[in-house]
Amino acid sequence: MSLKILVLAVWSAIHPAAPKLVDAPEIATAIATVVSEDPEPPVFGSREEDAAVMAYYALKESWLRKGVVGDNGRSFGVWQEPETTGKADVLTQARAWVAVLREGARLCPASPAAPLSGGCVAARKVADRRVKRARALLDMAKIQLAGASAPQAPAPSGSAVTAVSTSPPNAVSAALP
Repeated sequence: MSLKILVLAVWSAIHPAAPKLVDAPEIATAIATVVSEDPEPPVFGSREEDAAVMAYYALKESWLRKGVVGDNGRSFGVWQEPETTGKADVLTQARAWVAVLREGARLCPASPAAPLSGGCVAARKVADRRVKRARALLDMAKIQLAGASAPQAPAPSGSAVTAVSTSPPNAVSAALP
């Protein structure tokens, strides 16, 4: 399965309009490129999980917008990085995010994403919630994609057919960590 399609499906599981945002396709491409070209083993068990965590962070940090400035002018871009990388192109931002994740895996093996959220100790709970949520969204996305690609049996002639939605519930109303 294409990592880009999986990333878009993760965002769709959060909100159906998220993959349609202006910068979403470019961000999804950057995530898929960086994760698939990473010479190191996946941090979270699979490339799909790494991409899902990265996608979730992109949505949480910038709502999938490239030019966001946060933290009183100290954080920039899709993943709210320092100026040197956060103001760069999206692919550079994605590579920098993965580099921090890799460093987090080395420094904080129990919670590799913690440095992305503020530090091994101070941000561990936030990072762990985000990783857990990203994994759940990945599972939802896989189910959604499997349902979309499954062949549909034709309805018997003359029978009434009721449409059943297989889409995940709208997660926007739920509190996102």
